[in-house]
Amino acid sequence: ALARPVELWTQLSCVDRSLFGTYTEYTKRYCGARRGRFGWDVSGCTNAEELHGKLKGVMVRRLKSDVLKDLPAKQRSIVAVDVDPRARAECAEAVRELRETRESVAGLLGGEARSANNDARRLLMSAYRTSGIGKAPAVARYVADWLDGASPDQKVLVFAHHLAVLDTIEDAVSKKLGGAGHIRIDGSVSPAERAVCVRKFQTDPAVRVAVLGVTAAGVGITLTAA
Repeated sequence: ALARPVELWTQLSCVDRSLFGTYTEYTKRYCGARRGRFGWDVSGCTNAEELHGKLKGVMVRRLKSDVLKDLPAKQRSIVAVDVDPRARAECAEAVRELRETRESVAGLLGGEARSANNDARRLLMSAYRTSGIGKAPAVARYVADWLDGASPDQKVLVFAHHLAVLDTIEDAVSKKLGGAGHIRIDGSVSPAERAVCVRKFQTDPAVRVAVLGVTAAGVGITLTAA
C-alpha cells in the first residue's frame, strides 16, 4: 500500500525521469522535503493535485471492489478476552508509568524534555508488548474454539505484531491441528519460503490457519483462500 508520494519515486523514475525530475526535485516539489534533526524529512505531501494529474498518464488505479467482486464486505468486531491476573497487573503498571512520564514532559524543556519523550516512547512500546503477550493465551484459545466450530473447509488468518505472541498462537494451533495444518510468515521467513507457505495455504485443504506477522505479511501476498 502506497501512503506517501516518496514511496512512488522508484517506480516513477523508471517510467519517465523527465516528467518527475531528479529525486531532490521530486521530493522538494511533492514531498514537502525539509531538513530535520536526523537529515532530510520527505514524508510529507505537497502539490498533490499536480502530482495526481501527472500520475494519470502513467498509472491505472483499480479498487478492490472492482477487481474482486466476489470478496465479501469487511466485518469488524471487538472480541473481549480474559487476561490472567499477573499479566493484567503488568499491563496496569506499564500504563501507570507511561501516564506519569507523559505528565512530567509538560514541565520540562530542552534535553530533559527530549529524554522524557524518549522514555515515554519506550514505555509505550513496552506496554504494547506486555498487553499483547498478556492476551496471547486467550487469543490462542479463541482460535482453537473457532476451529472446533467452523466447517473443515474454512480457513482463518491470524495477525500479530510481536514474536512472543506469534509463538503462543502457533504453538496452540500446531497442537490443535497436529502440526501440519498451519503456516507461519514473519520477518525471519525468506521470500522463497514465503511463496511456498502462500501456495500451501491457497491450495492445501488441510492447511487451515495462517499465523502472520503484521509487518511481514500485511501487504504483498494473496491469501484469498481464507
